[in-house]
Amino acid sequence: MGNATVEETVAEGAETLEGRLVDAARAGSDAAFEALVDRYRAPVIRLAYRLTRDADESKDIAQDAFFRAYRRIGEFQPDRPFARWLFVIARNASLDAIRRRRRAAEHGLTIVPAAAEPGPEESALRNDEAARVHAALESLPPHYRNVLELYYLSGLRYREIAVVLGIPIGTVKTYISRAKQRLRHELVEPKMALAA
Repeated sequence: MGNATVEETVAEGAETLEGRLVDAARAGSDAAFEALVDRYRAPVIRLAYRLTRDADESKDIAQDAFFRAYRRIGEFQPDRPFARWLFVIARNASLDAIRRRRRAAEHGLTIVPAAAEPGPEESALRNDEAARVHAALESLPPHYRNVLELYYLSGLRYREIAVVLGIPIGTVKTYISRAKQRLRHELVEPKMALAA
């Protein structure tokens, strides 16, 4: 029995356990739903943090996402990956929180601590770099961008990404490798050309 066979067996066991938990949760088991929450709490918080950049708000969003999932677990289609369904809910909860924050800011309800603010030059440099990285990410094809976000920002493993996106694990590895090459080309090579 080779390593790949052992890994596949472990992954199949994990998927089978998750399937049983989802079925039990759909049948009304709070304990099964809690087990799913325990399994996905950290990745959902990381996804929310990636979108909001606020650690406390990310925890609140995760709680909201799990509450939404709990209320709608009966709508979940068991022939689809549970993780993908949950991450869509978490992403929507994050975007709702961002919209609420923007509306509050428009009405002057946001309080920003003055001591935490960087100086204007540092702020401009950070904004420039962040804009470059964001633009480079946005220029990637969606399938490359999705795997990078799930791997680096949500902290999912290759096998988890494969399940979430419904693609083979080898494809996940290929997409990540190619996406990193494209980002390197977009971000590093222009700087080298300017330095020359």
